[in-house]
Amino acid sequence: MDNPERIDKIGLVGLGFMGQGISACLVAYGFDVTAYSRTAAREKEAVQHIETILRNLVGREIIAEFEIIEWRSRFRYTGKLENLGDCDFIIETVGEDTDLKKWVYQTLESVIGPEVILATNTSGISVSSLQKFLTHPERFVGMHWAEPAEITRYLEIAPGKGTTQKTLDTTYEIGKRCRKEPTVLKFELPGLISNRLMYAMMREAIHLVESGVADIETVDRSFRNDIGWWATMCGPFRWMDLTGLGTYAKVMEGLFPELCNSTDLPQLMKEKAASGDLFYDYSDHSIEEWMEAWSEFTHDIRDISTKYDKKVKL
Repeated sequence: MDNPERIDKIGLVGLGFMGQGISACLVAYGFDVTAYSRTAAREKEAVQHIETILRNLVGREIIAEFEIIEWRSRFRYTGKLENLGDCDFIIETVGEDTDLKKWVYQTLESVIGPEVILATNTSGISVSSLQKFLTHPERFVGMHWAEPAEITRYLEIAPGKGTTQKTLDTTYEIGKRCRKEPTVLKFELPGLISNRLMYAMMREAIHLVESGVADIETVDRSFRNDIGWWATMCGPFRWMDLTGLGTYAKVMEGLFPELCNSTDLPQLMKEKAASGDLFYDYSDHSIEEWMEAWSEFTHDIRDISTKYDKKVKL
């Protein structure tokens, strides 16, 4: 570690779904947060969402009641980006709009010191391409979160060209304080690690449906009941070790040529994007009900994975 900075006050740009989750995570683990949004209505929504998250964390005994008693004094909303000028570290979570990001970075650089780290939550735009908008590109870093931000252990950190080691180390330490298991890439690439794995899986899943092999529900069921059963504990390389590395090598020789390698947007996705339709009918159980169940599920998964991590000393 290259003497990472001790960070206590974090600025957050964007209070959408992801921004609210990141805010809750930071507040839960003791950071002071100043959050910016152009939409004033986001403040009330964010406060309610953060309060719910913190209560869930207390109920799960992940944090203690006393740690959140005065949480409102550690969360501040602002409608002016310039009010993030006194922050030690800033995380940008706005949409994947290059022009908007450029405006955010240039506005921030006019009010913060050259040592203040700027992190972007993007995984779709390269860190290096965004660095060109900064006067001090060396303090810019990719910091990609996953939902629910307050409970997953995921955090991917990606350097751009010339990103300093101190920037990486400081970002890593923030992740550790938030009880993450940060992954630091040796160099950036589109999609980072998790998204590249996920989108490869999604491409093949869509290919199977479009080829008529199975319907959507059947593909989902196969995935959940096989890969979904071991992935949290092992990951692909550990799983190959445990279940026969040599066998996988033989299967790869024959199967790889059969897998989808198209670089075009699948027709199924074009149709869904055009119509606005989803893959499933949610008349019996709403998306909100699914999301609520998913949130509870993520807590259970963390508890289970933590138990077995300790058992095998991962």
